[in-house]
Order: sequence, then C-alpha cells, then structure tokens
Amino acid sequence: MIKLLSVAIVAALFLESHQWIPIGPTDPEDPVCWTDWFDRDNPSGSGDWELLKDLKKEIHGNICEYPLHIKVVTTDTMTPAISTGQTFYTFHPTQGFVCRNKDQSKDMCRDYKVSFLCPCRLVEP
Repeated sequence: MIKLLSVAIVAALFLESHQWIPIGPTDPEDPVCWTDWFDRDNPSGSGDWELLKDLKKEIHGNICEYPLHIKVVTTDTMTPAISTGQTFYTFHPTQGFVCRNKDQSKDMCRDYKVSFLCPCRLVEP
C-alpha cells in the first residue's frame, strides 16, 4: 500500500490540472486533493511571494485552513522548485512559498506557482 501511495503522489506531482486531483488510496471518508495552481506574484520586485495568507485573501476560501503539503514549480517549464538550485526563504504548507531575489547567488528568482494538498471535503473545486 505504501508503494501504491508513493506512485500516486509522484504522479500527482507531475500533473497539471485545473481540477482537484485525488492522490491515491486514502480514507474514503476523508480523501485529500491538490488545489489548482496559484501564481499571484512575479519575481520582478523583491522576489516571488506566494504566501498562503495572501492567496487565501484573493481566492476567498478555495484553500483549506491548514494544508498538509505544498508543491511549487516554475510557471514556464513546471520544473520543481527544489530542482532549480535557487534558495528559498519560505517553503511550508501552512505559510506558503517565498523566493527572495537577494538570497540568490546570481540572477533573480524564477516565477513560481504553488498548489496545496487539502482534505477534499473542506474545499469546493
């Protein structure tokens, strides 16, 4: 079952969708799903700020109160943030994601988008 869940999680990480995506075998009474992708900021100022509190204000309830996981990818190539070699200030499911330009050794932050893992029953697609 762990192997099946791992395969489901890996598959979900590479899917881009505008739907809720169940990630595999979960408790049928409380399944978990990925949200849509959110990109509210561009890295042109001090960095790319995709904070959960800001996203919740702009989205009005489409993200659960306490996400279980966060995935972050570049907006242009869907490259996972952890594969870019950049340094991140915040990368946490209940806080969101921040890449500050001043923390990079060269260039500036790439443009990122985020998705959160939430109990499906708490949020309407």
